[in-house]
Amino acid sequence: MPKAPASKVLNLIHLNVRNSNFFYFFIEKCNQNVNLRPNTGMQEKKYPVQYDGEYVLTRNGSKNFGEISTEIARQIRRQPGKIRLRIGKQEHKKGNYGEKHIERKERLKELRANGYENARDFVQDVVSGYTAIYSGDCGRLTLYKKIDKKGISLFIQLIPSQEDDFYDVKTGMITRDTYFRNKKPLWEKSYSG
Repeated sequence: MPKAPASKVLNLIHLNVRNSNFFYFFIEKCNQNVNLRPNTGMQEKKYPVQYDGEYVLTRNGSKNFGEISTEIARQIRRQPGKIRLRIGKQEHKKGNYGEKHIERKERLKELRANGYENARDFVQDVVSGYTAIYSGDCGRLTLYKKIDKKGISLFIQLIPSQEDDFYDVKTGMITRDTYFRNKKPLWEKSYSG
């Protein structure tokens, strides 16, 4: 393991993760908050969640987390559009959506156990690397990202807007890798090299 300069290292932390893999983390001396993501073994600066009206912004300050590109839209026979996360609501059994719905108490605990600090980071991770798209109920789409023996699902729906139509994030969750076993994807990422 490479040595870090002693002046930069505050602690060396040894973590035993559930699957018996060991990760070593160096924490630099500084006044920054850091988040140790067990699935990557890397430290990450914490970024406070910011908003623009009803929209949650990405770490880079954009309200667009990603998109359903023209090419993918053509393959799945849907409209292309940007993907956005709104603040949303979590009030009743039906009609909940967005950041508040994803960050309800039990779901936030699950997200944090899987290395995500908040809904924004979770959505940004899925949208930046989804590997399949499935058809959902009521015209919704599900973006799916497989990671080891689990999957991450993000449920989105096209919303008309005066500016431009966009895909609104309704909810998301960590799933088993078999969650879509018996469903055929509308689109799958090609791994040809």
